[in-house]
Amino acid sequence: MLLVIFGAGASYDSVHHLPPPRPSAAGQQNFGTPVVVAAPEPYEQHRPPLANQLFDNRNWFIPLMTEFGDFRSLVPSLRTSDSVEGRLSEIQKEAETLEVRHCQLASICYYLQTLILTCEQHWNREHRGITNHASFFETLELWRHSTNEEVWVVTFNYDTMIEQAMNQVFGMSFDKFTDYILDHRYKLIKLHGSVDWGHEVNPIIRPRTAGEVARNIAKFQLSAEYQKVGRSACPPQHLEALGNALDRVTKIMTIGWRATERHFIGMLRKPLTGLQGDVDLMVISGSDKGASETLTNLGFETQKSERKRALRGDGFSGLVTQVGRGYLQQFLR
Repeated sequence: MLLVIFGAGASYDSVHHLPPPRPSAAGQQNFGTPVVVAAPEPYEQHRPPLANQLFDNRNWFIPLMTEFGDFRSLVPSLRTSDSVEGRLSEIQKEAETLEVRHCQLASICYYLQTLILTCEQHWNREHRGITNHASFFETLELWRHSTNEEVWVVTFNYDTMIEQAMNQVFGMSFDKFTDYILDHRYKLIKLHGSVDWGHEVNPIIRPRTAGEVARNIAKFQLSAEYQKVGRSACPPQHLEALGNALDRVTKIMTIGWRATERHFIGMLRKPLTGLQGDVDLMVISGSDKGASETLTNLGFETQKSERKRALRGDGFSGLVTQVGRGYLQQFLR
């Protein structure tokens, strides 16, 4: 069984013909002839952001920070934190006793949902379905069809680029939550939720604005019911299905993922239901350093192994361009 893990780097580097901007070495010099830095392309305003870019100073990010309730006092700490996910976890912990944090956290949730949805809508107009995700799944299916292997896809991204690619290549739909784990070929688990998921709240309310919900969030209780409308965490039945499948994993591919989510790493390492022994591993990152960090965070760095180890630092686009040379196929073989 193959486990494919997508992180924010996969969405960031999702279109081969629209490569991510890379800093110029010459532009970093503090001597010699001044370097003229070209203005960023207009589409960069809507490139799916990395985790540490979610609270950047893009010209349309700032208005969103106050649209659903004000959390601007938290922005400096979110921008300078070594881990945005870690800082958000701290805010979530503080919200257990501080009502103001509870409201700010709800505002951040609405902000992220709207930001990512807006980015995705504009990004779709740029790539028109020509994505690294679709090319990757096209190649993957050639292997899966010939071997009849299971493929489980896990993502920490809120966007729906994976769903769009699976619909394009496999004809899969995701109209209901059961659709994510129904197909015998591919399962999709979105551990952090999705822009088109939502929790029902008790009591049932009909607010005039999202800001009204954020300001009064302490008065509501999240129910166990989900809707395909807003943003939420992963449904329990998806987590249960993933937990029951991990002991069958023999190959892992990570694409644009730093492997910093401790809870998921814990699931992989759980003695009875996690990985059973060593696995083949391919790590795709935007840099050699990033690939090595993912390897370390997964705990495979010092592990002596006869299984395959493949690290690439040229990103998702680099992997897709190597398909014709059989790089991916060689790993899967």
